[in-house]
Amino acid sequence: MIRTGTDKKWFDELVLELRLQQVYGAAIGDTVASARELLADTGQSAEEAFGPARHYAASLDLPRAPQYEWMRTALWPAMIGLLAFLLFTQAAAAWAQSEPLLLSPAQLALIAAPVIAVALLPLYLAAIVRRIRAIVLLVAFGGLAGFFSSVVAPSNRAEAWLALDPVPWLVTCSLVMVALSIMNTVRARRPGSSDGIIDPLAEASAGEGRGTRVAMVVTNWLFPLFALVMLGVVSLFR
Repeated sequence: MIRTGTDKKWFDELVLELRLQQVYGAAIGDTVASARELLADTGQSAEEAFGPARHYAASLDLPRAPQYEWMRTALWPAMIGLLAFLLFTQAAAAWAQSEPLLLSPAQLALIAAPVIAVALLPLYLAAIVRRIRAIVLLVAFGGLAGFFSSVVAPSNRAEAWLALDPVPWLVTCSLVMVALSIMNTVRARRPGSSDGIIDPLAEASAGEGRGTRVAMVVTNWLFPLFALVMLGVVSLFR
């Protein structure tokens, strides 16, 4: 049992560091349980017994997922879904005004900026996870890029680089987002697909399991849900 706020912070840091190393959830649960048992026996604090959490995590030899597996299963689908959603919002606005989808180089650059930031995530993931302020800045960057992409949108065909029919883009982007959500949902329902951290000393709660499954389904369908809300909003101005 973690008895102090200091120990709780240490264990939180340990779990974070092991997650960054892509250690499997079951192995993390076993490691945390073993450390708790040792602290209960010795009466020491976590810092006294094991040293800094980051250094202790680095010293452990635990089973890990393949190095780039998370990029294939999570990062790339998220990046494609984000791009589809951003294009969907632009096409939806044009459709609501019964106008062609007008695009300029500056607008495309701003749409691509959040996608590029996601694509480069492996280069700075550890840095932003360890700093909450960096996560806030990254989210703000994505929001501002989306906002300014609308600000710099061409007002007429003469200013546009491309003039497209918005309906095919609405349909295509919708299909891409739905297909990714179905793929992620099917993958999440496969036996052994969950990599949650399980405490071997604690009894699992059925309610907690249902809550986790519901949260996972909602997460997998976030882009289609946001797109549906966006479509409803722009329809009011059609």
